[in-house]
Amino acid sequence: HSHIKLSEKNGLTQEFGSALRQTIEARIWEVLVIPKPFSVANNSQNSRGGDNPAQLRLKMRTGIGGIERSIEAKAKETDDNIALAFQDLNVLMAMAKDMVAISKVISTKIREQKGEISDDETVRFKSYLLSLGIEDPVTRENFSSNSDYFRSLAQQICELLLDPIEEQGGMMSLADVYCRVNRARGLELLSAEDLLHACQQLNGPIKLRKFPSGAMVLQLESQDDELVAADTLEKVKMSKSLAVEELAKELGISLLLAKERLLAAERLGKVCRDESIEGLRFYPNLLLYRDS
Repeated sequence: HSHIKLSEKNGLTQEFGSALRQTIEARIWEVLVIPKPFSVANNSQNSRGGDNPAQLRLKMRTGIGGIERSIEAKAKETDDNIALAFQDLNVLMAMAKDMVAISKVISTKIREQKGEISDDETVRFKSYLLSLGIEDPVTRENFSSNSDYFRSLAQQICELLLDPIEEQGGMMSLADVYCRVNRARGLELLSAEDLLHACQQLNGPIKLRKFPSGAMVLQLESQDDELVAADTLEKVKMSKSLAVEELAKELGISLLLAKERLLAAERLGKVCRDESIEGLRFYPNLLLYRDS
């Protein structure tokens, strides 16, 4: 028979030997059959020498079966939490639909009482609706053909972004356009492909433009490269020189738009670049503007 010998410098205590013997006799490391649910009948059997409830709970927590039951319990808890989260989401969507209905009522009242409401109040109401992101969106379901859908969508995009584009100096990157449009549409989100097709239908006062670098923006038709380059040159002259990030900060625009403005001015000979270990900077072209 296999055996082990335990020894200790001062001798093993009787309590240690008793605890070790009870642990070995319990054999809790073995996989045990899952007992039937505890009942009154089981209780009477346990009282005649069977396992007590504490021992039953111990058996259910040990071995591979106990590990599997623990994993199943955690999975069930995760499923319950996900189901609860979707219930909250459904409530939120229902509330959002109610807000959309309210916004439509307000818009209708504004149109009906146009003579009784001042222009300032009308603008204020519309800004409130836009800030809530609950504009009445153009959806594909309302049109029988894609051409009509994209044409109506382009018109809505133009109405939505004309003022923001003017505030940003005449240009807005397509990424910013995507974020602003979907924020205003609320639950009726627009795909990037549909947005691009709609922007290609724009015919004024905003147009889609693709730069040589591949970047695409929406730009005011009234703002051509000559105007952009002249305005950029004035900014560079005032600061003696400008980096891309400095122009972006001064105009409050993205780095992409700032870079395209400087490159447009460079293509027209308004500014020239200086590349060094400190980075890329643009200076007024003194060969053309000696009086600067």
